[in-house]
Amino acid sequence: MDRAETSRRGKSDMISSLPDCLIHLIMSFLTAQEAVRTCVLSNRWKNLWTTLPFLDFDLSKFDYERSKFGKFRDFVTMTLLLREASDLHKFRLSCQEMSYWSEYHMFYRAWILYALKHNLRALNITSIEAGVLPVGVFTCASLVDASLSSFYSSMQVIKVVNLPCLRRLHLNGINLNQGFIEKLLHGCPVLEFLHLGRCCRELFNINSQSLKYLIVEDCDLDEETKEEIDLINTPNLLSLCYSIRPLVIGHKVLFKMPFLTGACINLEYSQNWSYMSKSVILVGLSTVENLTLYGFGIKYFLRNELPNCPEFSDLKDLYVCLSCDFNLLSSFLNHCPNLEKLSVFHFGCFCEVKGHVIQESLKIAPFKGKRLQTVEVHLERDKDFPRVVKYIQDIFENSKPWINVVGL
Repeated sequence: MDRAETSRRGKSDMISSLPDCLIHLIMSFLTAQEAVRTCVLSNRWKNLWTTLPFLDFDLSKFDYERSKFGKFRDFVTMTLLLREASDLHKFRLSCQEMSYWSEYHMFYRAWILYALKHNLRALNITSIEAGVLPVGVFTCASLVDASLSSFYSSMQVIKVVNLPCLRRLHLNGINLNQGFIEKLLHGCPVLEFLHLGRCCRELFNINSQSLKYLIVEDCDLDEETKEEIDLINTPNLLSLCYSIRPLVIGHKVLFKMPFLTGACINLEYSQNWSYMSKSVILVGLSTVENLTLYGFGIKYFLRNELPNCPEFSDLKDLYVCLSCDFNLLSSFLNHCPNLEKLSVFHFGCFCEVKGHVIQESLKIAPFKGKRLQTVEVHLERDKDFPRVVKYIQDIFENSKPWINVVGL
């Protein structure tokens, strides 16, 4: 091969020779604004963006000025008008502070409806008031993945939910109407992943045969909610992340998840923990292999449920945050006979304390398990550090695991 041919091949545009589907895949990593700009590269790229099945409209990519709202509106509108009538696999819309201006709400609805009418598979809406969402979002037959995020706004009353292909759903910052979750799950027969984040709510029953992964975090109860029960009845659930803060006296939580293998429970502090004696949380977690317990409410939670605590015969890996109630820890560990790894994060002394000093005469019940191999303890290096280390050693004097103490 002579130098001239080598030079000519080196200057050739190999990306432009790729088929449209591969170029579209490359362009999927761009925002819509960046994708449209590729039309100036060459004749080959002139109309590629008009058939792009991935559209990402992000207001933050526009220069920060009041007029950018109008520019963003015009850009999104013209992009959709000039686009060919091909399928749209993914549509993302992030409007941030623009969502506060009501004069743009009609445009949001029109843009989202356009996407829904083009065989949409994945929808990601960020920073838009939930009430602006068209009801068609909940009756899109092709939708597989949906993420809806708002600023604690209320969703309009949804009469019908029919999402036969939806497998993943994220709801963030939305005030959920009474009965919405039940209606949603009934209309999503193949839903496998559900994430509820920062959603103000009333009590709900999560009943689903298809759900495998569930995350409920920072979802506070409406202050007007009366004594009721949160029931999670998901027979095929494999993984659970649940944040609990009982703001309402009488609020109870019941778990029914016979095949659960992993759980992360955040037990936030509340003065109402003492009213949760009828909750059945630990029983619903008894099948897990991996368990994380953290939060300032753990001592109240364990005190309520340890008398009826089941045996965690499958539990191998436990991560727990606690204050200095070491007997509670030891009592719970003795319900975990096959535990192999334990991680403890000690965040201060608030339990067995006299004058803000840990009792020197505190007697710790030892852990009886024989399979524990590793214990990792994270402690603050304060005046109680030596005594806390001693208590940890007392718990495991019979099992003799390798103990690693990390000072913070």
